[in-house]
Formats: sequence, structure tokens, C-alpha cells
Amino acid sequence: MDIIKVRNKSEISEFHKLVYTLYKEQKNWIPHIEQDVETVFNPQKNSYHKHGEIERFILKKDNLTVGRIAVFYSKKNKSQNSLKTGGIGFFECINDQKTANLLFETSISWLKERNIEAMDGPINFGEKEKYWGLMVEGFDKHTVYGQNYHLKYYKNLFENFGFQVFYHQHVYCKDLKEPYPEKFYERAERIKSRPHFSMDHMKNHDYKKYAQQFIEVYNAAWGTHQTFKPLKLEQAEKMFRKMKAIIDQRLIWFGYYKDTPICFFIGIPDANQYLKYAHGNLNMMGKLKFLYHKTFNKTNTVAALVFGVIPKFQKLGLESALANHTTNKMLEDGYQYVIQSWIGDFNPKMIKVCESFLGSDIYQKLTTYRYMFDKKAEFKRHPIIK
Repeated sequence: MDIIKVRNKSEISEFHKLVYTLYKEQKNWIPHIEQDVETVFNPQKNSYHKHGEIERFILKKDNLTVGRIAVFYSKKNKSQNSLKTGGIGFFECINDQKTANLLFETSISWLKERNIEAMDGPINFGEKEKYWGLMVEGFDKHTVYGQNYHLKYYKNLFENFGFQVFYHQHVYCKDLKEPYPEKFYERAERIKSRPHFSMDHMKNHDYKKYAQQFIEVYNAAWGTHQTFKPLKLEQAEKMFRKMKAIIDQRLIWFGYYKDTPICFFIGIPDANQYLKYAHGNLNMMGKLKFLYHKTFNKTNTVAALVFGVIPKFQKLGLESALANHTTNKMLEDGYQYVIQSWIGDFNPKMIKVCESFLGSDIYQKLTTYRYMFDKKAEFKRHPIIK
């Protein structure tokens, strides 16, 4: 077998083509968009290149591509106990342990040359909202945009090599036609009856205005976490603009007290329901297919991105009021399901919100693994957020 660093157009093409061979029988698999994946490897489009380094490989056997992997490290990703940790991602492989081992061993050698002590995977050389975790449950369901879908045998390839579970990521689904607990409605009505409270959705695509409101609530809501870094206005505005092609303004809601933003819910239509017709390539034909199905085949599924309440108004029932209001509006607009992705098992409070408060069901489960280079070093799972 030949391990090859991806350098030219032909090798980049092989890197992408492999998945179409491996997943051709998987009815629920929706390929990642090639142009999006290439953004990860582009220093002009991915700021993580300023703080780290990435390399990718394809593995050939008898002139056929049988595996691929990307390996990287970033100084922006700090691990517990100052452990220098790199990552692997975009792993794809035939069902052969020796082939997988060669991909893993190549990555370990690359990271050791850079004084890295452990590697996590599959993860992304970028933010966590995309390409993160190995899917281990829910193969009978489609994934939302940016989330990984994998073959069942990948779990064995990772664990047989020696990867250990660092944490699990839960994906939840809420059927909006299913009622919430009775106390939910009582809390919602209590907030609704109070003066000075109001709710409104995004209008006129005024990204700067809503980005400003978003960071006011977001930075206040998450500012108590030790590792939290405040979000800047330009970052939030960029986030809204990136959603421009898929955005539904009636899925972006803010709650106000005397015109001051105090909470928000941000969702988008599940883009994968349109992107699946592009077959992984947003070239001119892919864009036309995307626009056609976005216009004429409206999805009934919402991908929930984030919601938040400033600390002063938490535990007053505002969460219930926000959820009840947005649920009614989404049902009016023809949506029925809300997918809540990336809930780590180290975050029991959010799990409780999804399961007990919202009544959501587990839709899929992914796993992020860690491999320690020093076998004598103590392995610890991701610490619980209290």
C-alpha cells in the first residue's frame, strides 16, 4: 500500500471520490459539500491555519484509493491538564483493520514530529459545529448539514486500534406536534402575561442589528464559563451572512424586556434536505438543484443552532415562553421537527433541557475518541460541566 500526501488536483479528486464508492449503498448518507470541505484546507478561508498546521493523505492499494485521513493540530484547542493534543478528521476507509492502522500510524508519526502527545478524532480543523465525531447510532436517519455520517464498522476500526471514548455527542429530535409537560405551559403563560415582554423575529436581513443583539445575550449567557471567550460583533455578523442562502427569518427569534434583548432562538431549515440533490458538489448545476428544491420542496425539519437567556432572566419561565412561542410559529409555517445537535455527554444540564424540559428523543449519537501516545499516561474523559 502507498500512503500519499495530497498535493495536486488529481489527488484532491481522489480524496473526495472515495466516499462515493464506500457509501453507495447507504440510503441515508448525504455527502458533505466538496467546496465546504476544501475550505478547511485553505489558509485564506480557515483562520485555524494561523494557529496550527494540517496535512492530508490518501492510501492506495493496487492503484485504487482505499483510505483517506487528515491530521492537524491547533494552538487554539487547549486540552485538559496541558496535554498537547492534535486531531484527525475526514477519515474514510475500507473495512480492513490493517488499512485503518496505517492511516492512524501515519497520523501519529506526523503529530509526534510536532511534539504532540495525543490525538482526538474524528474532529475538525475548525469550529465544532461541523465534521465532528464518529456516528455510532442512528444509521437509519439522515444527518443535518455539517454533521458526520459514517459506516458502522468504523467504530471497530477506531476501538481495535486503541482509541478510547473521550465523550459522546447526542443529537436530539423534537416532534413539535407532541405536547410539552403541563408545567411548561404554565411557565410560558406566566411570562406571556407580564408587561414589557415581547418577541419578534428577524426582519429585512439587517445582519448587523441582529448580530449585535445576539452577542449581547450570548456573551452574557455563556460568560460565566471559565474557558469562555466573548464573541465579537464581526464574528456574529459573519455567522448570519454565512446562513444567507438558507436563512428563514421566521426561525430567528429574539425576546425583549423594555426593548432590551434578553433571549434568542436561532434555527435554520435543514439544508441537507436541499443539498442532497447536489450530490456533494455545489458547482453551477449543484447550485441550480439546490435553489430549485429550496423553492419548491420545503423541508419540515429545522436545525436548531443555538438558544440563550441572559442570567438575570433565567429560571423565571422565559425558556418555556420562548420555546412555546417559536414552536407555535414553526408549526404555522409547516415545520414539524427540530433537530438539536452536538449535546456533549459532559453537559448534563443541556441533556436535561433536551430530554426533560423539551421532551426530545435521541435521534443519533456520535463519539469523539482520544488516543494517548504514551501508554503509561493517565487517560481521562472530558470533564463534566457543572
